[in-house]
Amino acid sequence: MSNSKFTLATVKILRSLYEVSALNSKGQFCNGWQYRCKNLVSELAYFSEVEDKVHFVCNLREAKMFCKFSETAWSIVQGQTDNTYLRKHKGATHGEHIVPISLVQRIAFKMLSESASDEKIANMLSNLVEIVFITKDEKALLDLSIRSGGYGLKTAMPPEWNQDVFNHDWSKANRYARLEIAGIKFAQATINNSLNSNFTPIS
Repeated sequence: MSNSKFTLATVKILRSLYEVSALNSKGQFCNGWQYRCKNLVSELAYFSEVEDKVHFVCNLREAKMFCKFSETAWSIVQGQTDNTYLRKHKGATHGEHIVPISLVQRIAFKMLSESASDEKIANMLSNLVEIVFITKDEKALLDLSIRSGGYGLKTAMPPEWNQDVFNHDWSKANRYARLEIAGIKFAQATINNSLNSNFTPIS
């Protein structure tokens, strides 16, 4: 879960872009703005503030401290050095957004169109933006179509998830629904990890 200060700052930038940019029929920014916004929201999953210090998850050392890992991914990274730079040497693991960023972006645009406050949008982002490290095989299972043996959830959440989401009570949305449906379980050693210092660990 992303840090509140970075999240609120991101919302203010999103609002500015939304107010001055043209949208296409899909509610996406034209002229590449949708990609800039997507990347902006995506980066929230890599920052944290703990004890007044800003942390950026770029090495495996920070990932082990602040991020959850699947059981299989956790066993794999035990063979990697802690200073492994995740953006360049991912190996067999992958940083997966628990809720697809394209979907988070659409929700943010919908809330902006409904004149939701910065704080409400920030609350949504804080609850839905998080990175979990999984294996490349687990990623393929999520991404591949049902016809190809996967779950077809590359850019979507399971259908029943919408019932929890669009009531805007984001704390009750099952943000791990994609991983659960694919049978991906967290490594016990990382289950309480979070980039949000105010986050209450799951029991």
